[in-house]
Amino acid sequence: MKVDPAQNNGLSLRVFKTVLYAQSRSHLVGDRKSEASSGHVAVGKAIEHTARCMRCSSTSAPLHMEEIYGLNAIKVGTMGPDEVRKMKIEKQLINALKNGDRVDSYFSVTYKKPVSEYKYGYMFEFRTADRTGQMTVKYWGGDDRTRVERLQDSLERGGVVRIKGEVGEYRSQLEISVSEKNGGVIEKLNPGEYEVSALLTTLEDIPEMKERLLQFVREAEEPHLTRLLNDLFQDEGFMEVFSACPASIQLHSAAIGGLLHHTLNVVEICAKMLQLQPGLDKDVVIAGALLHDIGKTRSFTVTTNINHTAEGNLIGHLVIGDEILLDRIRSIDGFPEDIALKLRHIVASHHGRKDWGSPVEPMMPEALLVHEADDMDAKLNYMVSKREEAVTEDDWTWDRRLSRLIYLK
Repeated sequence: MKVDPAQNNGLSLRVFKTVLYAQSRSHLVGDRKSEASSGHVAVGKAIEHTARCMRCSSTSAPLHMEEIYGLNAIKVGTMGPDEVRKMKIEKQLINALKNGDRVDSYFSVTYKKPVSEYKYGYMFEFRTADRTGQMTVKYWGGDDRTRVERLQDSLERGGVVRIKGEVGEYRSQLEISVSEKNGGVIEKLNPGEYEVSALLTTLEDIPEMKERLLQFVREAEEPHLTRLLNDLFQDEGFMEVFSACPASIQLHSAAIGGLLHHTLNVVEICAKMLQLQPGLDKDVVIAGALLHDIGKTRSFTVTTNINHTAEGNLIGHLVIGDEILLDRIRSIDGFPEDIALKLRHIVASHHGRKDWGSPVEPMMPEALLVHEADDMDAKLNYMVSKREEAVTEDDWTWDRRLSRLIYLK
């Protein structure tokens, strides 16, 4: 189940709580009966290893796969569902998982793929997330296709599952492997059996940030711009959605309140630069900074993870933002056409380059300033978060997205 902002007037904390409550109606899934109630099973890991090699179309596995999928036995679980629920499940964060780690924790489901056949039975994969990142999970079942399909069907986007398996590496990416033969577990959890704060980050100072943002709104001087900004940011419904919305799924300010945090940072960077460049149109710059990401209010859905809406994927937040802006402008009699074009240009060009998603590149200094402020805050927020979340005793960590080392000291 998901919150669709297009149908529910955007993201709201009330809707978010409703989704979590609705999940309480879910039930335990997956056949947890043990086919061997005692002893150890070693062959499962060898089977899984061989299957992986076949899916890679190779006759022999790389050394790291030999090491991960060696014949180390895992005891088959014998606990029933009620016993499992009584146990406190500790949260292992995705960014702390390493090659070879045993996993017994809970994660949010972001999407799943269909069941497919491999040499020893049927398997499927799905994507999981928590507040620190995302990771693929692969379930290696036996030859009972119906059983594997029943388990796959039970997984819902936004649902929370307990996963018991092992971290491996495939094509230089870490993933969690769960094998039916070695006691692996995929189990649906209900609200109360996990901590939402471990799956989603909620910024603590949302009321203070809202007040700081509204102070910039109150400083606008041009009367039509003043009306436009008040129509949006003094609208309680819009501000509830705006203040709860994340700024991204993973890249920067990926939290409830993230869009408010990011927008305020962009506005404050622009305000500082206006002191150095007094010849710029202050009202247009500040209004453009406030409005540049308003399309994200209809681009993201929040359950126990952050995902895109259909509208966000198919149209994109720049086009959605232009639509929201144009609708508000048309509701104001006599709104100056030149100011409207400048604001729409800032929204359309704030990614800075066509190959970064903007249909046009900044063609006036006010638009360039908003783009540079947006880009600076996003990149700095991303790098700072990677440094803070790094789990290593080394002084450096490698970031694949940036293709560079990040110094941690």
